[in-house]
Amino acid sequence: MRSGSEKIKPSVVLVADRTLSASYKILFEGIFATMQTTRVPAAAMRYFLAPPAPTDSAGRAMLAPLGLRRIESSLLASGFSLEEVVITTPEALDRVLGPWTKVVGVSSSDPLGYGMSNTTTTSFWGGELYTRFWMRQLLDKIGRVKRQFGYKVIAGGPGAWQWRAYPDETAERVIDTVFEGYFEAEGPGRIRGLMDGRLSARHVVGPMPCVEQIRPIRGASCMGVVELSRGCGRGCRFCAMARVPMIHLPPEIICEDLRINRDAGVRAVVSGSEDFFRYGGSGVRPNVDALCGLLEKMRAIEGLSFLQIDHANISTVMQLSDVELRRIRGLMNWRQPTEFLWVNMGAESANGRLVAANSGGKIAPLNPDQWEDMIVGAGEKLTRTGFYGVFSLVLGLPGETAEDIRRTQALVDRLQAFRAVVFPIFYEPVDPAEIRAETRFGINTMRPEHLELYRKCYEINFRNVPRLFWDNQRAGGVSWIKRALMRQLGKMEIATWRRQFKAVSKRIASRSEPERARYAV
Repeated sequence: MRSGSEKIKPSVVLVADRTLSASYKILFEGIFATMQTTRVPAAAMRYFLAPPAPTDSAGRAMLAPLGLRRIESSLLASGFSLEEVVITTPEALDRVLGPWTKVVGVSSSDPLGYGMSNTTTTSFWGGELYTRFWMRQLLDKIGRVKRQFGYKVIAGGPGAWQWRAYPDETAERVIDTVFEGYFEAEGPGRIRGLMDGRLSARHVVGPMPCVEQIRPIRGASCMGVVELSRGCGRGCRFCAMARVPMIHLPPEIICEDLRINRDAGVRAVVSGSEDFFRYGGSGVRPNVDALCGLLEKMRAIEGLSFLQIDHANISTVMQLSDVELRRIRGLMNWRQPTEFLWVNMGAESANGRLVAANSGGKIAPLNPDQWEDMIVGAGEKLTRTGFYGVFSLVLGLPGETAEDIRRTQALVDRLQAFRAVVFPIFYEPVDPAEIRAETRFGINTMRPEHLELYRKCYEINFRNVPRLFWDNQRAGGVSWIKRALMRQLGKMEIATWRRQFKAVSKRIASRSEPERARYAV
């Protein structure tokens, strides 16, 4: 990354919403920040929970979301020059825009606030999600300058489906093209076409690229995220990756991405994948030797201290022996050891048939009738082998019954025996037909049994998440002062959650008889 005070005049400017353009030390900090609403003071968000990503004096981002880094490297590989393409931050955007700008690319993970984890938070806390609030502010700024200079705006990122699925006045006014999917195969041509004045469709879906089209990043990624795999393909109806088949990046690209981050001063990194343990596998079958071979190469890169896992799948864990899991865990002991190497896995419900109906391939190749025992088995297996389970449940899955809720409550009781936390989230459809049918789940449709389940999960989390967070922050190099302040903030949030639970309980109890009948399950 070059520095200096020279004025840059890029033709293509790439920027992400402010929750992504931040300097998080660890993954959990990023997750925590993106769940916050405007009930949290703006100054606390901007300077403490989501401190700004640094830029050089010309406005180039020194940390950027991995998605923008991939777009940058793809454009450079397709013939664009370093002078033509710049990643910046919302704060530095004014410094790089001008009459020379032809295209602005905007990225967001949750631009309208319809991500499942985030809608759950909003339902209890009120206010507007910062992912949505800051994205609207960013688009307003881009739109004002667009009227002056006449550039085109293309928007994408993991949350691009929301601009397609939901009406939004700001997006419709500012954005020319919404690009869903991966960029490498068609993205550079689309950008070149916009620069040359050719019309582009309002909505574009990029195909899955072949591995040979993916290039190493050219600058540090936010939180040190590196891709291990793309896609998932297990068919969950509430996930945008449902029908995207999984492909694995070669170790050479992954390790080069790590070196780029290391050279930029990043020490804690994140292995990005929808199913970490499936790296190098075929279909839904894991390949332990391929994963361990990759981890050996990653650990050999000097200067990195802490490797975090993003997502994994319960059925993949259950295909691994304790010996294999211990082998993997041993290769994840880097310079900064952690007692809470957490793995995020979707349990969704204790009813395997319900899960299979809503998530076609999640349980494959195993038996849906054994799903509840598989979840417990995964929690026990991860605890024995040195991992920490972070399970998610989906409340309000289509077809859910009162018996399913009771069974899931019993499942949570069983999970308390292990090193684990459990996060319930509200069902949020991504299919346009379901969105039109208003199948979303929320407090208005919540039954008393749902609230009891939710509260049971969070009482577990109140006990265990502070220790997990502290441990990961320590391993990630977060200062003792910030850790202590975050712990105090966490205590305040716990008290607020408990007050909200009481308020929602009263709200449910005060429903009229017709309302109770309507929301019976």
